[in-house]
Amino acid sequence: MESYDFLYVYNLIQDHLEHVCAEVQLKEAPNEAAQVLRKIAPSLQGEVEENLRPYLDSLEISSISDASRIFSQVMEEEFADGTTNWGRILTIFLFGGILAKKLKQHGIPLTAENTEQLSCFITDYIVNTKAKWINENGGWVRFLLSFSLLVFILNAASVSVNLQT
Repeated sequence: MESYDFLYVYNLIQDHLEHVCAEVQLKEAPNEAAQVLRKIAPSLQGEVEENLRPYLDSLEISSISDASRIFSQVMEEEFADGTTNWGRILTIFLFGGILAKKLKQHGIPLTAENTEQLSCFITDYIVNTKAKWINENGGWVRFLLSFSLLVFILNAASVSVNLQT
């Protein structure tokens, strides 16, 4: 992946981590992929967290280096069968968000420096292990297309709920 792609992924990860951990969302998403991620991540992240609850409850994360080590172990397990697809690419982001929330719960503030470190090791993972697959499978445009229907459904459900209240 070229440096532009690295920066794109880094900004996407950083936006996701900030979005997951922030109480109030003030700034706009930096790109369309970030907008899609913001829409689909909350519902999917809750599901992933629930499925991983026993594992997550046992995790002791007291530093960014702990988070990096755990991230590497989980990604190794997630991709152990050699299969990559857009759902699993999404899982990388979701698990990064879970780790960020876990750090916050354990009293590690998500300062700009901590968020940068988290973003860097997640970006490094994507760039070093998944960039080829991403490029061969339509790049981030394909990511957008893969999850656009889900965004549409989530938007429709939101409108439906708002009309009923």
